[in-house]
Amino acid sequence: MQASIFNATERFFAPFQMILKIPVYQRNYDWNKNNVKRLLDDLHTVIKTKEHHFLGAVVYLESTNSDIGLPEYLIIDGQQRLTTITLMLQALKDATVDGDAFTTGTIESFLINTQSPSQEYKIKLKPIKSDNIQYSALLKHDNSKLDENSHIVENYRLAKQTFDNWLRQGIASREILWAIRQLQVVGISLKEGEDDPQIIFESINSTGVALTNSDLIRNFLLMSDHDQERLFEDYWLPIENKLRRDNSNHAMDAFFRQFIIMKKNSVVAERKVYQTFVDTFKNENLSHEQALKEIKDYAELYASFMYPAESSYNDDIKTDLASLNRINQSTSYPFFLHVFHDYENNEIDEETLTKVIHLITIYLIRRTICDVPSNSLLGFFASYYARTFKLAKNKKKYYEAINKYLFVQQNQNEVPDDNQLKNALIHSKLYLNKGLCDLIMLDIENGNSKEKLNSEDLTIEHIMPQTMSKSWRKNISDEEHDEFVHTLGNLSITGYNSEMSNKSFAEKKHILEENSKAIILNKDVVDKNEWTIADIKARAERLADILLNRYELNPIEDSRIEFEAVDKIELDNLDATTGRKLVSFTLEGSKYPVKYFKDVPLQVIQILDQDNPDLLESLVGLTWKGTLNDANQNNSFIICQKKDIDDKLKWSYSKVRDGIYVMTGGSAHRNMHVLKQIIEAYKVPKDEFYLSVKVKEN
Repeated sequence: MQASIFNATERFFAPFQMILKIPVYQRNYDWNKNNVKRLLDDLHTVIKTKEHHFLGAVVYLESTNSDIGLPEYLIIDGQQRLTTITLMLQALKDATVDGDAFTTGTIESFLINTQSPSQEYKIKLKPIKSDNIQYSALLKHDNSKLDENSHIVENYRLAKQTFDNWLRQGIASREILWAIRQLQVVGISLKEGEDDPQIIFESINSTGVALTNSDLIRNFLLMSDHDQERLFEDYWLPIENKLRRDNSNHAMDAFFRQFIIMKKNSVVAERKVYQTFVDTFKNENLSHEQALKEIKDYAELYASFMYPAESSYNDDIKTDLASLNRINQSTSYPFFLHVFHDYENNEIDEETLTKVIHLITIYLIRRTICDVPSNSLLGFFASYYARTFKLAKNKKKYYEAINKYLFVQQNQNEVPDDNQLKNALIHSKLYLNKGLCDLIMLDIENGNSKEKLNSEDLTIEHIMPQTMSKSWRKNISDEEHDEFVHTLGNLSITGYNSEMSNKSFAEKKHILEENSKAIILNKDVVDKNEWTIADIKARAERLADILLNRYELNPIEDSRIEFEAVDKIELDNLDATTGRKLVSFTLEGSKYPVKYFKDVPLQVIQILDQDNPDLLESLVGLTWKGTLNDANQNNSFIICQKKDIDDKLKWSYSKVRDGIYVMTGGSAHRNMHVLKQIIEAYKVPKDEFYLSVKVKEN
């Protein structure tokens, strides 16, 4: 490895035949207008001060192209700056219209191998394929192929416009060319066979060069592979074509994080995505091609989530995926990658796929409406698939198992119930969440209708206006306005160009009648002569009921579906609970999840008491049968009134209902014997109760 300072144009674009190649593992040309504007400002300073300007480091590997025998520089780092220099050179050439043959001829020799017999190598700089199409078209003035949104074209246009201005101000084209030739770099030359480009590339990134996770993964999979050109063409380029939009790596980086979360079935922090990917790749002992093939397959699935209208799935799935995009919910994607992969591998049919996606979509819509914090969701969806199908037999009841696992969630991940949902629909300021508000309005109106309203042609309107005029203030207070103005009962949709503003209710009603196709939304607006808070409340109730039906979710009860490998312990074998981890108990055909043995007696007696409340009172005074380690506890009450509890034993009783307590606490052995006496007292058949405990690990 050797390092030296030199002028970039003299080493990499000097007037001799050579090739400057950007390897396929490098990222796309990503400099934006701000980067280029800063460099142009620096260039202007060079013109004024007549001093060099330092650009930074360029790392390259020098070799000879075997096809035509020309020197070839493989750029390991620095392609953004070198590509920008060539764009400035071409822009200056095109701006030079004063017959300055020296300037245009010099630039021609910098950019073109004029004596190359091969058309492929006429242009010295060889960017990666997606950039090369734009770069070649630019140098050949083939405007039909130019994409005005590409960074290549955008930055060329900026440089051309800047040079046009400078020339009009009296700066000569030779001065500008001279300034470009004063741009210096530290060139770090690697020796083939001695220096490892991948290690150097990663060390450069670790010192602060802003490479994204997708850049690093591409580098890892392509740099050291002798077949990198084919792998890039067959795998990486199709992945980019599917996911990379608007010259941004955002979707690519999001995909790789979701992909590695799916692989690990656990949350992976953004900063750990690359290293986790490398570790996973090595642990699975995959070839580069095997890894790229897997990534490509999952990237195609992920593209369907991001751009559902472009996918080949049925309309119901497209609609649900679009709904999730509208409310900005992507936390389910690791789970979806598993499920869609099962569908593509014929493990489930289209009906099952459709039901699963709809279940999750409605779950997430309900959560969003209820404004449930989403910080736990990524962790939930990361492990959802693995936990649901930890027991392979659950795949025989694929949808049922997914449904059941969702409905056994508690606390922050539980499904919001209908009361929560309706309350949120009526009282929440839905308008402040535009994506959610658009979705709700359209779901009310479209329902199952064949003719769908398109959100692009519509705008959300307030019936009671956001800013009230005097006529509105007559019947509505400021406090009422603040409480109800952005709520469901006060919102509707109209044609895109309508403007209801703070017009009177009569004028607004006329606009809705003339410009809105929202019949369901507006039916209890257009028949009114005035609009009051009572009307808003009544309309909110009606619309909320429509949405409760639209966003209905029903749990599936199937006691045969388990999420842990379990052993069953029956009443006659309760001593076998010692040292075991409890999962649930089953009573009279119904299963109840429970973690702790101390909770079982209380839950069982409360369940039995619902069907036979009189019996519990007759059992007050039931005493312990058996031997306890503490002699003071012998003959203690199992079921008693509060006044009968020994002060020393208060900790070991729990309230069943007003005035009646049951013995709980202590060891699993003790709780199970309390439980056995309770079940015998209620005359529950022995085969109607059992405990489920985790199978012991070997």
